[in-house]
Amino acid sequence: MAATSNDIANEALQLIGDNTPAVSGQNPTWDGSTAGIALSKLYSAVVATVARQWQWDLARNTIALTPSGNTPPEPWSQEFIYPNNGIEVWQLMPPTIADPNNPLPVNWNVANNLVNGTQTKVIQCNLAGALAVYNNNPSEATWDALFREAVVRLLASELSMALFGRPDSAQSYLEQGAAFESIGEARAD
Repeated sequence: MAATSNDIANEALQLIGDNTPAVSGQNPTWDGSTAGIALSKLYSAVVATVARQWQWDLARNTIALTPSGNTPPEPWSQEFIYPNNGIEVWQLMPPTIADPNNPLPVNWNVANNLVNGTQTKVIQCNLAGALAVYNNNPSEATWDALFREAVVRLLASELSMALFGRPDSAQSYLEQGAAFESIGEARAD
């Protein structure tokens, strides 16, 4: 059975201990318990934090970027809207690669600009029709075991402080989370 945000949250609560009752609901609509309220503030941020580390392969997606319609600032010739489900853009590529064994790097910049009167995160570059390779924040059903463990441990650390304010517990979970993060770092190299 595929994991859900509820599974991840309750696993983190079990790690904390203190007979913390399980929560119901899914991200972002948790129950009204103290833990549910804390999860509504912490869950997405914790997942995004872990997802930004080491360019996890499970999160890789490639899309064609949408032009912003703006005239980009110098020295750029193109401006695109940042992917709305993007945690982090890792690289830009041309729509076709002339030599796949020797692709040329693309220089680009993340900025913000007014798009239709709304401040929007944008990508500026000199590549027409750019494709973005980015982390698209995949669902829990696609996570591998190491990614899941890193999220659970960081979430347990954050929840222990939010629910109990015990620095000793938080320190212990931070140290455990750091151990799993270093395993992930070794995997990415």
